[in-house]
Amino acid sequence: MTLFRPPSVQKTICPFVVSAAFLLTLLVGCSPTPEDQPDTAEVIGMVILDGEPVPGAVVTFAPETGRPSTGITDNAGRFELTYNKDTKGAKIGKHTVRISTQRYIENADGSTTEQQETIPEKYNAGSTLTIEVKPGKNDFPIKLDKE
Repeated sequence: MTLFRPPSVQKTICPFVVSAAFLLTLLVGCSPTPEDQPDTAEVIGMVILDGEPVPGAVVTFAPETGRPSTGITDNAGRFELTYNKDTKGAKIGKHTVRISTQRYIENADGSTTEQQETIPEKYNAGSTLTIEVKPGKNDFPIKLDKE
């Protein structure tokens, strides 16, 4: 038995099926699998600049090779790193740490406001700060100075 569909239905279904198949392939191909994900460890900490906690800072741990982990400090300066959407923490090993407060914030009316950088360059774009992530739980108090 042959199922007949009018040409208008075929034209509507075909692009949808092709699009869905493409998206599924893309998502499966980009999803990390246990085989290709490195060993990670939990990383939490606090960012302090001249004795004061730094709220709203983006904290990035960049390993020598591979994907960086990021987190944003809360009002008390505390952060927790995320490796990817399914994994908290950071790759085990040595990391260059970058901390920045400069970013664009979307306002309720749809406009954007630039939040200015308050962290010295030696801790963000030109960072020389390094930290070793070890297996298990890592809690790093990161004390910065403006000088």
